[in-house]
Amino acid sequence: MLAVRKAEPQRGVEVVEIDPPTPGPDEILVRVKKAGICGSDRHLYEWDAWAELNFPTPVTLGHEIVGEVVSFGPSVANVSEGDLVAVESHVFDGTCRACRTGNAHVCENLRILGIDMNGGFASFVTVPSRLAWKVPDGIPLSRAALFEPLGNAVHATMRYDVSGQPLAVYGCGPMGLMAIAVARSIGANPIVASDISEYRRNLALAMGAHATVDASSESCDEELITALGSRPTRTLEMSGHPRAVQQALRLSANGGKVVLLGIPPTPVEISVADHVLFRGMDIYGVTGRLIWDTWYRTETFLLQHGETLDPMLTHTFSLNAFEDAMSTIMSGECGKILLDIEGAT
Repeated sequence: MLAVRKAEPQRGVEVVEIDPPTPGPDEILVRVKKAGICGSDRHLYEWDAWAELNFPTPVTLGHEIVGEVVSFGPSVANVSEGDLVAVESHVFDGTCRACRTGNAHVCENLRILGIDMNGGFASFVTVPSRLAWKVPDGIPLSRAALFEPLGNAVHATMRYDVSGQPLAVYGCGPMGLMAIAVARSIGANPIVASDISEYRRNLALAMGAHATVDASSESCDEELITALGSRPTRTLEMSGHPRAVQQALRLSANGGKVVLLGIPPTPVEISVADHVLFRGMDIYGVTGRLIWDTWYRTETFLLQHGETLDPMLTHTFSLNAFEDAMSTIMSGECGKILLDIEGAT
């Protein structure tokens, strides 16, 4: 089967033929139909400082997947052959303190699909059956491929009550765009998004932002506050750019709530006293989704508001064209990129 492999600790990947996996006793074998390229896949591809410290090799990439169950081990009872499933990418042990207190997404022995174990940028992938989420009728395949990343946006946006709150969204990549759609659906007002890319700022407007500002402008701070009518009481930092992280904390209203989801490539310096302690700030870091609370919320959003995500689904590539997909991502002239994997040989 074809697979996108990170074989060596250096820039780039390979699209190669490997043997298909065999499911273990508690695993399912999934024929992958579609997959999404995540920001962490870009980190892996570029092999930046953060990737070098956090990612083992070799590994098959890919953790945002939807596909069909084709077989499973003898201990599996929660799915049937032919089921269409999305997959939770955080492989939790279920026994540590974090898991047993409702925080399986930050399991103390966490492994992540496509990073710590072979992932789904391949014709087939095996995963523990407990990670499967059956996709209900009424959700098209391209939207079903968004379950995992949309869950991140749902988790981030719903961490604090955003209804009626002035919301700043830093970064109009796929995560920021999905967060805008979620925030609009639950009444954040106004929503102002910032990004350096005019293309992505226009996508943000299509997704429901009330206004956008150019993050590269020298007057970005003033423009953002003017567009919001005040300092933001709720902030979503979705880009991971060090300056955006600093700006998110600096511009927030006193007593504001700041959610950080974007992954900075290097450590970020902040003034804990000036920007956090003396202003009564709440800061929350997002990695993954609340298992399984966020999945129920995400499914509901897809069923009731799924069409609002369509403007961001700008490109689809075959598995063989993975390099073209990465080039498009790096151009900044795209929304969410999907891989059409079904039938890849």
